[in-house]
Amino acid sequence: MPEKSVTFYGIQEEFFPIAYKLVEKMYSLKERVLFLCDNEDEVNFYNSKLWTSVQLSFIPSGNSRTIPAEDAKFCYVWFSTKITFLNDPSCLLHNGLDIADNSEIKKFQKIIDIFNFETIDSAKLRAQIYQKNGFTAQKLWIQDSGSWKQESFS
Repeated sequence: MPEKSVTFYGIQEEFFPIAYKLVEKMYSLKERVLFLCDNEDEVNFYNSKLWTSVQLSFIPSGNSRTIPAEDAKFCYVWFSTKITFLNDPSCLLHNGLDIADNSEIKKFQKIIDIFNFETIDSAKLRAQIYQKNGFTAQKLWIQDSGSWKQESFS
C-alpha cells in the first residue's frame, strides 16, 4: 500500500486559484477529491466557480444540492461540509480547516491542506494530527512573491 501523504501550501494570495490548479492536477492523475468546505455557502461558491473557470478539460464535480447522492460516483470532485465518501475520494482538499472528527481521515491516501500563511501554528497542529493518523509523508510549501519554497515545520 502506498504511503499516506499530506502536502501543505502556505498561501498569501486567494485560495481558489491555487485549489483549482491542484484539483486539475488530481484530475489529470485520475484521483478523486473530496473538497471540504466550512459551510454551505462555500460549497455553492467553490462548486460554481469550478464550473465557470477557464478549463482545458471538463472536470466532473458536484455537491448534494446539484447531484443526487447515487450519482456522486461520477464526480471526480465532490464539494461538502462533511467528510463523505460518496465519490470514492482518495484525496481530501481543504482550506486549513480544523477537522473536529479526524477519525475519518485515515480512509484517504492524500491530504492537501491549503492554509493562510499567517495561520502556520494551526497547520503545525494539524500536521501532528495527520501524523498520528498514519500520514507520515509530509511536505510544506510556502508561497513567496509568486514562487514556492519548500520548508519544514521544525
